Amino acid sequence: MKHRPPWPPRAGDWYRITNLADVAEVVIYDEIGWWGTTAEAFMNELREITASQITLRINSPGGDVFDGIAIHNLLRSHTAHVTVHVDGLAASIASVIALAGDRVVMEPHSQLMIHDASGFCYGQAADMREMADMLDRHSDNIAGVYAEKTGGTVADWRERMRGEQWFSAEEAVAAGLADEVGQRRDDGDTGDEPVTNSSTWDLAARFRYPGRAAAPAPVLATLTPPAEPAAGPTESDQEEDSMSTLSEGLRERLGLSADAELDDTALLDALDEALAERADDTPAEPAPAPAPEPVAARLPEGMVVIDQAALDELRTQAAQGVAARDQQRAEARDRALDNAIAAGKFPPSRRDHYAAAWDADPDGTRQLLDSLAEGLVPLADLGTPGREDTLSGNADFDRLFSTPGKDA
Repeated sequence: MKHRPPWPPRAGDWYRITNLADVAEVVIYDEIGWWGTTAEAFMNELREITASQITLRINSPGGDVFDGIAIHNLLRSHTAHVTVHVDGLAASIASVIALAGDRVVMEPHSQLMIHDASGFCYGQAADMREMADMLDRHSDNIAGVYAEKTGGTVADWRERMRGEQWFSAEEAVAAGLADEVGQRRDDGDTGDEPVTNSSTWDLAARFRYPGRAAAPAPVLATLTPPAEPAAGPTESDQEEDSMSTLSEGLRERLGLSADAELDDTALLDALDEALAERADDTPAEPAPAPAPEPVAARLPEGMVVIDQAALDELRTQAAQGVAARDQQRAEARDRALDNAIAAGKFPPSRRDHYAAAWDADPDGTRQLLDSLAEGLVPLADLGTPGREDTLSGNADFDRLFSTPGKDA
């Protein structure tokens, strides 16, 4: 799923819409959106469809993420009942368009592929990080489409997408991405051989695998069913165990042998006798309650008690210290940038750029400025207005723009 095309477009549409009375046909048999025809043009033609049913036929390796998502939503919001037929390949963002159908049919030998969004970026580390975050957002959005169709989770589908998974027609149905495999004309056809794409797409250059035959088997289960709880003891078993435990506890406390043959009545008589003997004894003087331990003694080692006022004062001082430190850093940054501009290391128009780089990485930016040669940006005036020798006679102009080795 590419974010932007890396090569010049070619002429020609990548889809065709035929508006018939009862069933309209939409055919997408090329890359999505890269070649000059936008989702806006697709929308304008789709609006003209008055049929109650749309048959969408797909054979595409994918293309632009934004156009693909827009087409998916346009089809979902149309009043017609949409039936999708994956005739050959629905890869990358084309698989998202396929899932816009009210019913998705994988034709025999067809394939469906999912993977994380990809894109192209040129710039510094901050630009690369921003691009990576944007691609993650796109991939989560796409995973949400798969999860909505299958009942799985976004996290589950992102895990599958990272590995680039290819599904045969039967595997796509088993994974919940499609509803059925189309009927074969030859009942003896087993469907083991993948479809042969007659287009000029170089799938090996586009994706990690060139097709289902070269890819590992996909993960088909969308949700792991919960394990059946182990059979526990019945209510009668629990009651019997409780009575047995109570009887053993009474024998132990009364000093009776566990082997003594006593029924419940004899056991209760022994309990009454023990209670009567205890009632005759003079109760011992209760021991005085220990003095409460000081709060400081209960604190972990290295911690002290401080009142609220002192704590508030410390917090105020800390905030002031942070503000002072930030001001010092800003002043040091401004001095360094001013000195670099004065030395002709970069033009004043790039000051905001280097200021942002300094805030993100002060040490790295300082080293970069130190490595720049002085005088890269001319500081002297290139001639004086109104003089005939403003350009041709100005030494700075000759130094900057004349051809080396050529007489003036």
